Amino acid sequence: MPDVDETATTTRHEREQLREGITMALYIGFSLLAVLLATPTDYVDDSRTRVATTVALTALGLVLAHQVAYRLSTRLLNRGVLDAESLAILRAQLLGGLPVVAVAAVPVLLFGGRTGVLVAELLLLAIVASVGYLTARSAGASSRSVLLNVVGVMVVVGAVLALKIAVGH
Repeated sequence: MPDVDETATTTRHEREQLREGITMALYIGFSLLAVLLATPTDYVDDSRTRVATTVALTALGLVLAHQVAYRLSTRLLNRGVLDAESLAILRAQLLGGLPVVAVAAVPVLLFGGRTGVLVAELLLLAIVASVGYLTARSAGASSRSVLLNVVGVMVVVGAVLALKIAVGH
């Protein structure tokens, strides 16, 4: 039976992996939201496959770039060693980022053009809003306060999306 220190260490490692997975999901979500918001309207009129492929490859590029950066920084600090704990964190980051790639690319593939990009943007926003909600709730904020904050974020992002649509970009 593991002693208390081993259990605490395991829990700490599991929490670190979970945090890294969530961080990666948020990072990819924010990055893709920025990319999609900057996507010109005429580009999203291209074929579904082309736009979905561009979104997916952009997201995968971000995930892979982060993986390379983490590997390099970890090896620098660990004298060239990529230990089991670091590999577990890399897996958690990958598992956090890949679903977001799908959340952004699949709607574009299914709906195509502007509708697909809009659905992807709203889904990415929902991911961020959900994590924000859960974060505030875990800190003990009231449901009403948390809900008002999430609605505020969604209104601001909704205004940005409406502005994007209005100016045709």
